[in-house]
Amino acid sequence: MNKNFPTTIMLLWALVLMACSNHATEPSSPPKMAEDSMVMDSHIVPKEELTKLYSLAIADYIKAVNKEYNITFDTLFFGKHVYGQPDDFPDITLPETINNTPIRLISPEVGETKLKERKSLFYINLMGFVDPQNAEFIFVNFSNFGEHQFDCFINYTFNLEQKAFVPVDVRFKNYLYKRK
Repeated sequence: MNKNFPTTIMLLWALVLMACSNHATEPSSPPKMAEDSMVMDSHIVPKEELTKLYSLAIADYIKAVNKEYNITFDTLFFGKHVYGQPDDFPDITLPETINNTPIRLISPEVGETKLKERKSLFYINLMGFVDPQNAEFIFVNFSNFGEHQFDCFINYTFNLEQKAFVPVDVRFKNYLYKRK
């Protein structure tokens, strides 16, 4: 028996496997969705529902930050980051005020400039991950001329009886924020 026989068989087997894995298939068509919907984590969420959920999360965030740090905001600036990533800010329009706090969506570049101008300004990168049963929001907070102060994590679950998302937990991770 040839000494190279096992190696030859292995190479042939590898070629067969590669040929099978490179076999062309019919391209799958993306799911059709209404113009007022968006895909989040492979699920279609109507923009109206997404807007309500983001507004709820921001309202709960404002209350939680006031309770945890005794902070009230004159205005909240949210980065409207859109880089083609799963954590991009969705194409929604938020209310002008939430819990009596003016809400402004600005580009990350404008946020950087504003942070350099005002020490007390809060600029937030908000990431939301939504599916039909759960939602998670991460608020990454910058202030004091752009320093990372703290993160706030709010998780929701969909309550079938209420037909609405309800908060499950709120937690913070503090970095540089000094409690008064």
